[in-house]
Amino acid sequence: MSVEVDFIRWGTIYLGPSQETWWWFTWIFDGNYWSRMSAVPMAGSPDGSSIQIVEEWATPGTLHVHFKNNGTQGVLFQPTVIVAPSRY
Repeated sequence: MSVEVDFIRWGTIYLGPSQETWWWFTWIFDGNYWSRMSAVPMAGSPDGSSIQIVEEWATPGTLHVHFKNNGTQGVLFQPTVIVAPSRY
């Protein structure tokens, strides 16, 4: 069985070493669709940079995410969410 999915990418975020932040992403998230956030260092981020999603949770229309840089260097990343099945 195959399922079509949507990928939504948000803007670039910077976190310094050992920094953490909480963000919320508003879209048409609801209980009828599965959603999962992804974050990886962007090309050009220095060696030693790292990004971790500590926790994520959803409320109607909003995905809340707690990011942390466990690395020794600053990191640039672009949060991306996958939603299944596709809304389109």
